[in-house]
Amino acid sequence: MTSHLGRLTPLLWILWSFIAVVQGDFVEPPPPYSFDSLAEAETRLPCQFKVEVGQVVVQVTWTKEKADGTKDQIITVHHTDGHTEFGQYSGRVRFSSRKPTVDSSLIIMNTVESDEGRYNCHISTFPSGNFEQQLSLTVWTTPISSLDPVVLVEGQSFQLAASCRSVARPPPNLSWDTELPGQSHNRSLEGGSVSTHFSLHPLRSMDGKRLDCLVTHPALKEPRRITNNLVVHYPPNAEISGFDQNWYAGLEEAALSCVSGGNPKPQSFNWTR
Repeated sequence: MTSHLGRLTPLLWILWSFIAVVQGDFVEPPPPYSFDSLAEAETRLPCQFKVEVGQVVVQVTWTKEKADGTKDQIITVHHTDGHTEFGQYSGRVRFSSRKPTVDSSLIIMNTVESDEGRYNCHISTFPSGNFEQQLSLTVWTTPISSLDPVVLVEGQSFQLAASCRSVARPPPNLSWDTELPGQSHNRSLEGGSVSTHFSLHPLRSMDGKRLDCLVTHPALKEPRRITNNLVVHYPPNAEISGFDQNWYAGLEEAALSCVSGGNPKPQSFNWTR
């Protein structure tokens, strides 16, 4: 005797799967059903339905909600007819298990920013009907950051000493690690781009002091440090040493030294009397 399950064609199963949808008992995912992933990384969206005695999972379909409320089919598997990938997702997705009617988790092999959105894992069972679980995916990008130092000159007015920029999803947080007295100003632009600018009154005592930029982002285990040391140019201050008030006529190996600071260092010295 042929069972009712065997007589239903795959097409009828597809039509039947959208007639009634109820919330069933899913082993995965756990609440709150929202996940984060990195662009260019592999993403796993979990979906595992708890099958009761007498139930059979006949078909699994993953869809993604579009802005207009319609749904894009991503991949589907039928218990006898195998799986099919659809449209732009062909070659980009797969089921994580060799038995997708048991573990229906979806793998996005190379995640891109446009993969962000709401997904639906649709389970068609016999004889209990259809069950669906919705998941939300947020796609992060790793920060791309840079620091632009400014060479200052002692005596200049209060001005920019360094700029730090970064872009990522979500926007990174930028801060300065320094003991220098100054002021920072942060800016945010569209597309996840942020910048911070550090300004001060340049003094020679500040030359070589640390002025690092710290980039904080959920994709980073710890803040990323961009190292930098402030450069302040200042004129040399020549000093003569070696004379100890005890020089006398006939003294041998007497010597005077000319010591000069300055940044950059002086290139030549001239002695005069």
